[in-house]
Amino acid sequence: MAQVTQDNGRPPLTIAQLAGLVVVVLAVGVVVDFSQRLAASQRLVDAAQQVATEVAQLEREQQALQTQVAYATTDAAVIAWAHEHGKMVRPGEVLVVPVVPTAPATPVPVAVALPSPPPNWSLWRELFFGEASAAGAVP
Repeated sequence: MAQVTQDNGRPPLTIAQLAGLVVVVLAVGVVVDFSQRLAASQRLVDAAQQVATEVAQLEREQQALQTQVAYATTDAAVIAWAHEHGKMVRPGEVLVVPVVPTAPATPVPVAVALPSPPPNWSLWRELFFGEASAAGAVP
């Protein structure tokens, strides 16, 4: 076989080509890093929006609870509780407690005593010997 040799003495890549290859590899690395940073940034933005939504909801709940506390410390709330739950009245008022009528008690049915079943030997005798023996006749 014939050997192929390079007769011009040139290296396989020139300095310019080698520099261009290094620049392309670095550019790809920068683009990959940039895309990873963008993805991480988007996750952080989503998490921040979710936390902001939770904070707004908790602030509304806190405001509602503060309103309830403010009402509960007023005289009107105390009077309303006393009338509704404490069964208390003011001087001159009459306490009326409605009584719900109950249904009359339903009678309990009396258990009827059933006749005792005949003994097994009697059933077998009747099966083999017929009705006559069940009446007490001797075969």
